[in-house]
Amino acid sequence: MLYPLFVFGRLQGWERTSSVQETINDPNRLTIIYRNHCPRCNKTLPKLFLEHGMESKKVILINADNLSKEKFDELDVQKTPVFRIDKHSYNTMDQGLINELWNKSK
Repeated sequence: MLYPLFVFGRLQGWERTSSVQETINDPNRLTIIYRNHCPRCNKTLPKLFLEHGMESKKVILINADNLSKEKFDELDVQKTPVFRIDKHSYNTMDQGLINELWNKSK
């Protein structure tokens, strides 16, 4: 029962300390761009975070509701969730690809 609460707290910490500038400065770290009420995000992200939430790596977690149109364009956000690494954005729900991107992250 405590595991999901711990993971949720960790995600909140990631979001509080993440920025678009960090995404640009550290392209080898996985950035996840999401929306709170996005059905695609709500289907994809909980499984990912429960599976990987205790790993030592840090991801950059950005709420798309806080981004300007210019930042959407700069980060190539078409729809959420977006997984960005190595200056490429992936608008996907494919768990295999998402796990591959997660594992590639520094």
